[in-house]
Amino acid sequence: MSSVIDDFMKGMVRDILDESNLYMRTRSWLASHPINVDRIHVISIGKGATDMAAAAEEELGGRVIDGIAVTPQGTPRRSLRLRVLESTHPLPSEASLRAGEAIMELLSSSVERGDLVLFLISGGGSALVEVPAPGVSLEDLRELNELLIMSGATIEEINAVRKHVSAVKGGRLAKMSLDRGARALSLLASDVPGDDPATIASGPTVPDPTTYGDAVSALKSRGAWEEAPPRVRTVLEEGVRGLREETPKELAGADAFLVASNMDVLRGLSSRLAGRGVSSLILTSRMEGEAREVGRFLASIAVEAHRSGVPLPKGAILAGGEPTVTVRGNGRGGRTTELCAGFALGARGVSGVRMLSLATDGQDGNMDAAGCVADGVTVREAERAGVSFIGELGRNNTAAIFETTDSLIRTGLTGSNLNIISMIMIGPAELTMK
Repeated sequence: MSSVIDDFMKGMVRDILDESNLYMRTRSWLASHPINVDRIHVISIGKGATDMAAAAEEELGGRVIDGIAVTPQGTPRRSLRLRVLESTHPLPSEASLRAGEAIMELLSSSVERGDLVLFLISGGGSALVEVPAPGVSLEDLRELNELLIMSGATIEEINAVRKHVSAVKGGRLAKMSLDRGARALSLLASDVPGDDPATIASGPTVPDPTTYGDAVSALKSRGAWEEAPPRVRTVLEEGVRGLREETPKELAGADAFLVASNMDVLRGLSSRLAGRGVSSLILTSRMEGEAREVGRFLASIAVEAHRSGVPLPKGAILAGGEPTVTVRGNGRGGRTTELCAGFALGARGVSGVRMLSLATDGQDGNMDAAGCVADGVTVREAERAGVSFIGELGRNNTAAIFETTDSLIRTGLTGSNLNIISMIMIGPAELTMK
């Protein structure tokens, strides 16, 4: 492995994953917020589904009478009493439909007046659980999701569209619970900048502020309207004309609380760095924009810090969020490798700066890695190995760059998803820890 991934960086990867542990964060919330209901149904959806469900089972005991946890295929399994369904991400599949139908069946047949439906929602739920709106097919949704992901649309834009072609997103699952006379309580682990509950997993249990008109505008603004499946366009146009029911704008009897976020990880990592004698500064948890350009911007901060001591002379600068990648090529990579590629170009030839970028779910883009590390010699190392750095970046084949420099980080699926964490180290490794 590359010398930039030393024992310190390996330790930072472990710390980031520890701070992203959704079992511990969910159990801590439940332990400090007593629930006085005898009949509880648990619906856990997302990349952290089994960890969050395990925390609920252990804290709530026999009062959990049934439930379903929907998790990505290949996620490490916990032993659960709940029914566990594996599904797919980032595109919905027949497994997603089976999961959505199973949840709807449980809500419509098992939930009684006075019960509590405890929803545990984490990132990835948009693809893992789906039931298309009447008139829309699964293939339409797959085509639509791929189109949105490749368009460079923000997560808010993507979800505005998803909610209006779905029977389970945009508050509809909570509405089903309320219609049965139950209360709905949602514990959310955020994978979106700003932690908007309506955006996490397309907000299946919270009021939706977006409209059919917003969905149409999102597709048109990204130049994707004409390419969208015809049946999707028909449904959205019918919604704009008032021929389809809007997503719920109010949900009396449904409460939602954030139990874990990207900022929580940044703060925890800052504390761990202090324990190692490393000064740190949290820049933002709302990192957005084209990933390679965000990487260049982070490099400019790193170079400034290295040369002028602003915003700090040595130590760590921390940033988190969800930059996007507009796909123009057919290579392998993800947001982290595009971030690191931009950083490598911006810091080219500068010693004493390096950046770790890690997707907390353990898998980024269409590669088998969670992230990577880049520094001032990454471009030179790649080109010495015969890799055209600019060429591979141009065709979105950034995974190849960091495979060549032996700087990819592989963790496997983590059972969490609190988005990307990037850590810039200023100063030689032996100095940053003094």
